[in-house]
This record gives sequence, C-alpha cells and structure tokens, in this order.
Amino acid sequence: MERNLLLLVLLLSNLISSGTFWFSYRSVTSKKALIYEQKNIAPLVVSYVGKIASTCKVKVSKERYNSILTRLNKNFFKILPCFYGVGSQITSQSTSALKDVDDVVELIIVPTRFIVDFKDDFANITILK
Repeated sequence: MERNLLLLVLLLSNLISSGTFWFSYRSVTSKKALIYEQKNIAPLVVSYVGKIASTCKVKVSKERYNSILTRLNKNFFKILPCFYGVGSQITSQSTSALKDVDDVVELIIVPTRFIVDFKDDFANITILK
C-alpha cells in the first residue's frame, strides 16, 4: 500500500512539472578564459516552506524530458541570471609580471532554495529565503 502511494506521488510530481530544488554555482576565469566551473542543481529531499525572495520567468525549450531535474540541467544557463541577485559574490584579483597581466575573477552563487513550475515553454522560478 505504501509503495503504491509513493509511486502515485512520484507520478503526479512528474506530471505537474513542479518541484523544490537547491541551486549553486561557482566559476573562475583567468585572462577571460573559463578555468573552473561547478554548477549544481539538486532536488530538495525535505520540504521547505520559506518566504519568497524573488520570482523569475524564463523561456525554455519545449522538449519533453524524463524528469524536471534533466530539464533544469539542459536549460541551466538560461535560468542562471535569475540567481545573480540572491546571494552572489564576485572577487577579482589582478597580478602583473614583466609583460603579462593576469586577472582572475571568481563568481560564487551561494546555495539557494527555489521552486520551479513549468508552464508551456516557460519556467517560473520562485526563489525562497
């Protein structure tokens, strides 16, 4: 009985195309070239009810995917600007040698909870505090 209920909940969550996730991002560039990138989107296992910090609407591809997580990862760089104002840190460090200047820029977006809801070809992203 419990197994059937769990399967029903999982099926409904995929049909509704909505869920709560974690988002974090870190990139390091040197001389305008990307040298390190870490991007994470993970489902939130424990339900979380928080205050809404901001909302964002992004046009995403209409393709059907097996899961919401796959769809989010395929459209990662389209949803990335939604998280810039939440908790991002940018550090820049310049060093110079004889004929060479090295500028290292690091962008960090701290782990953030968000809810995504797919409607037609748009993703409504609600960022939670």
